[in-house]
Amino acid sequence: MSDFFTTVQTQPPAISLPVYLFLLAGLLFLGYLSVRYYNHPTYVAFFKWVQILQLVFLYSWYMAKGIPFSNSLPLYHCRLAMLALLFLPDDTRLKQYFALMGLSGAVFAIGYPVMDAYDFPHITAVSFIIGHYALLVNSLVYLLGQYQMHLLQKRQIISYTLVLNFFLVLVNQITGGNYGILRHPPFITDDYLSLNYLVVSVVLIAMLLLLNHLFVIKYQKEV
Repeated sequence: MSDFFTTVQTQPPAISLPVYLFLLAGLLFLGYLSVRYYNHPTYVAFFKWVQILQLVFLYSWYMAKGIPFSNSLPLYHCRLAMLALLFLPDDTRLKQYFALMGLSGAVFAIGYPVMDAYDFPHITAVSFIIGHYALLVNSLVYLLGQYQMHLLQKRQIISYTLVLNFFLVLVNQITGGNYGILRHPPFITDDYLSLNYLVVSVVLIAMLLLLNHLFVIKYQKEV
């Protein structure tokens, strides 16, 4: 059990093709369940508590082990979305924005899993998988049940993302972290800060606008 909570880093866990396909299948299955049961109180409450417990266990380990601020701050896009969906009031622009971000982040994270450098099983890897699954569900539950077409405009999605990513760039400069994968994005080998900021922001904005457009279409059909 000590290996599960170790702070001795090795390398990120290798993900075989069958395991990767299993993770994707889990994502699709939970998406299907969420579409069916997004208005079921037990289903909604269960995944909120899963998210709460996942965050409590992960950050308890961070604090107990003195993990440095370069990795232990809740400033990754997905963790910000987790906290927003749990604690922000409903019917607010920011909550709807972070719900879109949580949905896109969960898909990106499971589709291209980048875990901390510890042998599996480890608390960080288990938290990564469970946390992003719960984030997918909680994001879908909110968007399917409470999405409002006129609450969040396209220009606000763009401006929120640019401001948030700029803030994360500053945090990375101070802590040496990789929050928002803005210091070391996947598929970019050169560490050009402005290029990283631009590429990550454009990809994230495009995904958020696409998801928002899909929910606009759904909203218009229902109305």
